[in-house]
Amino acid sequence: MQAVADKLGVDRKAVNHHVSDRESLLRLVALDAFSQGSSAVDIPVDASWQEACRIYAVAFADSVIATDALAEHLMPDGSLYAQFAEPAEAIAKKLTEAGLDDETTVRSLALLTNICWAYARDALFVSRGGERIRPRLTREAIEGRGQHVFENLARIVERGVDTYDRRQLDLSIEVFLHGTEALLMHARAAAGPADG
Repeated sequence: MQAVADKLGVDRKAVNHHVSDRESLLRLVALDAFSQGSSAVDIPVDASWQEACRIYAVAFADSVIATDALAEHLMPDGSLYAQFAEPAEAIAKKLTEAGLDDETTVRSLALLTNICWAYARDALFVSRGGERIRPRLTREAIEGRGQHVFENLARIVERGVDTYDRRQLDLSIEVFLHGTEALLMHARAAAGPADG
């Protein structure tokens, strides 16, 4: 805290007045880094709900990734989600106009955000030199148990598919979109034929 006060040219008490401890300070810096990445998120009015979700997801994941080492200090609370309130409102509007009820809309938005968090966490981990752990864990789980027992997992893990790359996020978004489309079809079927 003293180093921050020195850098700002203020008394340490002034810093402590606004920030109570080191973790709070790191959280504010992480939130600032996140908000710099999220300020340019714009969902066009004429975008489909699918395109709106894609724009939101990529921007959210990229904003978390942009915080780099500070990402561990981001907390999923109001100060974080306030940065994405406008794009989230745009998606909510598009999903409800497409036919989802409010509960399914908010649950869908939460799911999409969770997908982004998970991908960003993985991407940051490997970008810092972390091991791509899923292939090793799969090999260890099937090792010594006979390849014939786990022939599919053994074959797949040997292909070396990188489930930490950007294609993983793209696939996750597409699966989300197809699932949401199925929910929309179910909602429309339950509503019955339109009057008139």
